[in-house]
Amino acid sequence: MIEITNQQIERVNLILGGIKNAPNKVFYNTINRGLATVRSKSGKMIRETYRIKQKDITSNRNMKVKRASSSKLEGQIEFGGAVIPLIKFKVTPSQPKRKVVSVSVLKNEGAKRLQSAYVANLGRYGVGVFERMTRKRETSQQLFGPSTAHMMENEEVLQKVEAAAQETVNKRIEHEISRILNGYV
Repeated sequence: MIEITNQQIERVNLILGGIKNAPNKVFYNTINRGLATVRSKSGKMIRETYRIKQKDITSNRNMKVKRASSSKLEGQIEFGGAVIPLIKFKVTPSQPKRKVVSVSVLKNEGAKRLQSAYVANLGRYGVGVFERMTRKRETSQQLFGPSTAHMMENEEVLQKVEAAAQETVNKRIEHEISRILNGYV
């Protein structure tokens, strides 16, 4: 959670209290800039922790942004989306072959061998990592990794994104005060 402290609120009210709606403009612009930072940094921070490409994060991400306004000084971002096929992470072999499949989802962990899994191109499903549930051929099931929302819930990713957004909010308050004092309203 990113917050504006009481000291920051008091400082803005002290400096801009005499200008109509100026404190609210400072806060909603600051909050919205913080939301933009979360939105832009989330993919980068996920890629620092997980073995996945940006295009695979973006294609499976569902992000709802509720921006702040002068009447409602709070914003929110919700991440959602479907689980991502395991083939989008680091998989060896990455093409259909008859070898034991090794998978690495997190960068700080080594690859894990999946004994009963195989890489195949099953037509409508495309290339993926599959596992047979029984001895019958028709019982294959595709394996998936975490969704973007689950990756964002990772403590390491969340801390990095929150730190970047909090830094933006702290800098942006000073910038917004300067803008209003210089006549850019």
